[in-house]
Amino acid sequence: MHELKKPQDNQQREFDFLHAELLTGLTFSAIALTATYPGKKKRNTVNARKAYDAVLRFLPGSGLAPDQEAEIKIRLEELRGELQLLGETV
Repeated sequence: MHELKKPQDNQQREFDFLHAELLTGLTFSAIALTATYPGKKKRNTVNARKAYDAVLRFLPGSGLAPDQEAEIKIRLEELRGELQLLGETV
């Protein structure tokens, strides 16, 4: 029989997912910002934008603790700034 998951376990999983998605997006944006080949820059910008959009989609229903949500929002703003440097409208 499956054990019922504790709400805080789910909350931690949601935080981990959003955090990992942001770190991935920031990695892609960092690569895009330093790329000299246009195709590499575009590909990594697209991937960074996908990560940004995923976090925007899942954050509202995540039920994170206030400190977790604040941390995610700080990273989200960092990614948003890098995407803007790459010419994205966010």
